[in-house]
Amino acid sequence: MSLGRIGGWVGAGLAEAAGRLVILSGTTAYLAHALTPGDFGASALCLSVVTIFAMFVGTPYEEALTQARVVRRADLAAVLALALVAALALALACVPVGALMDWWYGRFDLVLMLPATGLLLFAQGPLSVATAVARRRKAFYAINVSNLVGHGAGAAAAIALGHAGGGVWALIALRVVLVLMTTVSLFVQLRLAVAPRWSWRRLAALNRFAGVILATRLVENATYLVYNLLVGGLFGLTVLGYLNVAMRLVEPVRGAIVAITHNICFPHFLKASGLRTDLGGTAARISAETTALIAPTFMGLAAVGPILVPLMAGTGWEDAVPIAAALAAGGMLALPSQVVQTALSAGGRPQHVLLSNVIGLAALILVLLAAAGTDHVAVGLARLAGDGAQTLVTLVVGGRLIGLRPGPLLRGLVRIWLAAGVMAAAVVVLGAQLLADQPRALALVTAISAGIVLYGPLLFLCARPSASALLRLAGPLLGARIGARLAAAGAVR
Repeated sequence: MSLGRIGGWVGAGLAEAAGRLVILSGTTAYLAHALTPGDFGASALCLSVVTIFAMFVGTPYEEALTQARVVRRADLAAVLALALVAALALALACVPVGALMDWWYGRFDLVLMLPATGLLLFAQGPLSVATAVARRRKAFYAINVSNLVGHGAGAAAAIALGHAGGGVWALIALRVVLVLMTTVSLFVQLRLAVAPRWSWRRLAALNRFAGVILATRLVENATYLVYNLLVGGLFGLTVLGYLNVAMRLVEPVRGAIVAITHNICFPHFLKASGLRTDLGGTAARISAETTALIAPTFMGLAAVGPILVPLMAGTGWEDAVPIAAALAAGGMLALPSQVVQTALSAGGRPQHVLLSNVIGLAALILVLLAAAGTDHVAVGLARLAGDGAQTLVTLVVGGRLIGLRPGPLLRGLVRIWLAAGVMAAAVVVLGAQLLADQPRALALVTAISAGIVLYGPLLFLCARPSASALLRLAGPLLGARIGARLAAAGAVR
């Protein structure tokens, strides 16, 4: 696999992440002026419940189909049939669950909002099948394009409904249309035609691996459900609304980066595992290099929050700023664990991914319960604690199983995090000064530019081996001679 091809995938993935962030930020900015934090909180509850339901609708089989040595059209048809049956059952279950949520939270509209959100379940199974086919074909560009098409269509529907006075229903339409149009776009690009046909024999061949993946994904997505339920119950729907806006700022970036990392690294790790090469050493190296590349993105988001959140959502949403900063910092801490978890799955040890996710969820719950009744900042700090615990367990416990040495990797990661943290602190100070005499949009551009300029020298100062590794990887883009000279200069101690 050529470096140019990988670079193309990474570039397309980053472009997709940027596009999704712009689309969702613009949509949130428009809707935040018309809706209350409570409306955002209510929609977050519905989306959290449906996300858990979606785990039973084809998602476990996506990974199983991707990893299977041979996949027949009959396998796709069997998975699609099971997904549609599960979607129907869970869509019906949304009615009583919505009524129960209405009673618990003292609202009157969740009994209608949750079943409406559940409509996206009928597209979830076909989307999982199409995504598996795209990953097998390494058609990552098709995945990028379909995601942008879905986000654009969902945003258009939400803005149109919001303009027509649809209120909180605009937030529901955003997600339902997004999933539906992403699915349609991916099927069209892949020229995929599959009709559902039940075959338990076909499903049984995929069930063992799919069962482990289901348990892992359930815990992973239960984190969002439990997070939203506990924040709504312990801190109220208004604080949950602030959390939802903060997540709309951070999660598109985090989700895209995790997906790009997994899709690109998985075939590489699978090959390394089959050849019995140093899987642990490879995972450690890629974890460090990926963190060095991506850390400034997360910490940059945390640093410009005081400028970006009011610009995106308007006045009255300032309480979302510290929550967004903590979520962004957690995304940085969690990134190395995502790489190692991909290596564990490729090495046939997905059960150890489940362990680290459970520990991360437990840490989040404990911090939220301990912080009940305190300041809303604790909502973000709880997620930060969960991400930190998950990373620690993944590297120390899971990493050893594939030959990874956690000590050297953690020491290198701390240096990278330090460089990104110092950069973020400088941007926060600069941003406060810029807001005093510049328009908010100009202050944002200036602060981002300053962060980009600062991070490179700070990385050389704090984590020179990681900086040199990035320069070597960038050699083909900079020109072999320039890249080699810069990398050699960085390697000198």
